[in-house]
Amino acid sequence: MGGGMAEWARGARGRTVTWPAPDMYVLVEGVLLRMLPDSPETPVGTEVVVGYDTGLRRLVAHRAERP
Repeated sequence: MGGGMAEWARGARGRTVTWPAPDMYVLVEGVLLRMLPDSPETPVGTEVVVGYDTGLRRLVAHRAERP
């Protein structure tokens, strides 16, 4: 990963906004980012943590763990 928005967003929490399958859009600190969901059952409005898949070279949304 060469930096930019993917590097900035990695590990950040956000909330799913839309779902134009197979991608989803996640709002992270006021920025809308396109990524893949880790689960097809992730509904709009779910809190997620942004990850990065090095094989796909794409951001991935993982459901956030409840504290």
